[in-house]
Amino acid sequence: MSQASNAEGSGKIVVVDQIMMEDLLARPSDYVRSSMPGCLAFAYRKEDAARFVFERWDRSRYGSIGFLPMNVAPDAWRAILRLLMHEELYLPGFVANCVASKPCATGATTARETPKSPAAGPLLSKLTRREKQVLQLVSEGKSNKAIAAQLGITEHTVKLHMHNVSGKIGVSNRTAAAHFFFEAAAQDAHRTSVD
Repeated sequence: MSQASNAEGSGKIVVVDQIMMEDLLARPSDYVRSSMPGCLAFAYRKEDAARFVFERWDRSRYGSIGFLPMNVAPDAWRAILRLLMHEELYLPGFVANCVASKPCATGATTARETPKSPAAGPLLSKLTRREKQVLQLVSEGKSNKAIAAQLGITEHTVKLHMHNVSGKIGVSNRTAAAHFFFEAAAQDAHRTSVD
């Protein structure tokens, strides 16, 4: 486990290496406590390890966890690390795809292990059409700039929509919003086309 603080010192990242995976899952509250204030990230080299942690991490109890791939280009790695330093958690595409198309390759997750929010439908219905579109694109891992270009709006407007979405569904970051979309939102939300 290692820690890094951002330049302003306003937060920190606790990075848990893949070799500590079993300990992380056995003592999650200790790791979460050590990351406060800041965020917790799982550094992985193999996709199966990231899937394993994602499937078994109790987000309702311990909050979201970020993922830090160790086998990407240095520029991509630095960009992900910058996100983590600003407490914006990174969720790899293969994990998002895994959630969208249950069961995952490991096949270990059951409905009992990943609780669904019973209020997801009503929460999703509070979102405007545009907010749903932005949430869907965020859940696909797109940046604010890419979302703005696709929807023909400004990056500032995308940020405003995400701020509103976060407040309406009760999450604190993009990763939690993506988790909400994939895990708790109604299945028809997955089929909503983005115009």
